[in-house]
Amino acid sequence: MGKVSRDVLEKIKKENIKPIPKWHFMLKKSFVWNLFIVNILFGSVGFAIIIYLLVNNEALLDVSLVGNLWQWIVLVIPILWIILTLFFFFVAYYNFTKTEDAYRFSVGRKLLINIGITILLGLVLYTGGLSEKLNDLFAKNIPFYTHTLDTRFKIWMRPEAGFLAGEILELNEKEFSIRLLDLSGDEWSVVYRDAFVKGRVVLQKGEVIKLIGKSSSKGRFAASEIRPWQGNGRGMQER
Repeated sequence: MGKVSRDVLEKIKKENIKPIPKWHFMLKKSFVWNLFIVNILFGSVGFAIIIYLLVNNEALLDVSLVGNLWQWIVLVIPILWIILTLFFFFVAYYNFTKTEDAYRFSVGRKLLINIGITILLGLVLYTGGLSEKLNDLFAKNIPFYTHTLDTRFKIWMRPEAGFLAGEILELNEKEFSIRLLDLSGDEWSVVYRDAFVKGRVVLQKGEVIKLIGKSSSKGRFAASEIRPWQGNGRGMQER
């Protein structure tokens, strides 16, 4: 036995060095991969909700709902969701670089793999209708969600600019009036005598609608157009 080998053995005995068990490496490998998967899933959820919010935001194509380009960016683009999605994407990318197979891929390929998986899973979630369900779930369980992360709230809760949304509490068809509970929890008296009602709108108690018109005074609104909240108008975000 050579001198180097003897020195190594003596050091092992002296310092009582023990081999690291195999399960330790397996656990570490599993932990890194699980982190990668979790962050990829979060990023995919973010991407799916971004698509959902953009597709269901009429202001994306109807510029009459906003005043200028800056207002369009602020009111239409789900900036916070984009930031969250990018955060989860880069965390997932970092975790991927720590896997034992990462050395096989260049930086560019690692990025493409992460981007591809995120987009693909996001599209699956969106086309499967899960992005809408998740958005509604977040709105019901996270108090600040609707006000900060759902861009439609910013568009349709501007009564001073002629935009209002909420749930019908009471309907008087003879007087063409609606008692409305808006997305912030305030009640409004809405007159819709001369309003254009979109075909998908069902004017009945519990229906959620969007209004274009004019706020004549505090708590009073004259509607010139009534639109469904989404799809058939059901499913208002929780306040």
